[in-house]
Order: sequence, then structure tokens, then C-alpha cells
Amino acid sequence: ERCNPNIERLPPLTRKETLELIRVVPGWSVVDGKLRRIYVKESFEDCVRFLTELDDLAKREGHFPDVSITKGSSLEVAWYTYKCGGITRNDFIMASRMNHSDRFQ
Repeated sequence: ERCNPNIERLPPLTRKETLELIRVVPGWSVVDGKLRRIYVKESFEDCVRFLTELDDLAKREGHFPDVSITKGSSLEVAWYTYKCGGITRNDFIMASRMNHSDRFQ
């Protein structure tokens, strides 16, 4: 499934919808209203390689995450659709795509 490019028309998911969808993206959780996951890498260089792959995916889908690197090897990815003011189906599509790709393990 691909992200819906008409994000202005996407409503944020309800709490019930979010709780149903969170079950299909193991490793992800909702923290501070965003869909988040932390990846622990071996080094900062591994984080940069991961970000390069994530950049490629995000560009193809036209949907971009918030990302932070802490401790030189801990990388947090957070999905949230700012134009809609909440988590949307697009955010879960991206989390699922990451979960099902060898590039993000």
C-alpha cells in the first residue's frame, strides 16, 4: 500500500483506529501523539546509512519523519502528519514499510 498524496483530505486517526493499527506494526508505539520507534545501531556511521535509506523511502512516498540520533548510535524515527494535526494512515503505512524492509533492521 502506498501513501495517500492528498494529505489535506486525510483526517487524523481516532484513538480506536490507532489502537487497532498499532498491532500490525510491531516495535512501534504512540508517544506524545506520534508513532515512534527507536533503532539501536552499532555506530554513528550505521545511523547515517540508515538515514540515507530512510530518505530514499520518504522521497518515494512523499512523506517524511522526524528523526533524532542520540548517544551516537540510537536513532529515533517518529511519524506524524503535521498538515492533518495527528497520526494518519500514511504514518502507519510508512512504519509498516520500514518493518517489512531488510534495509531497516
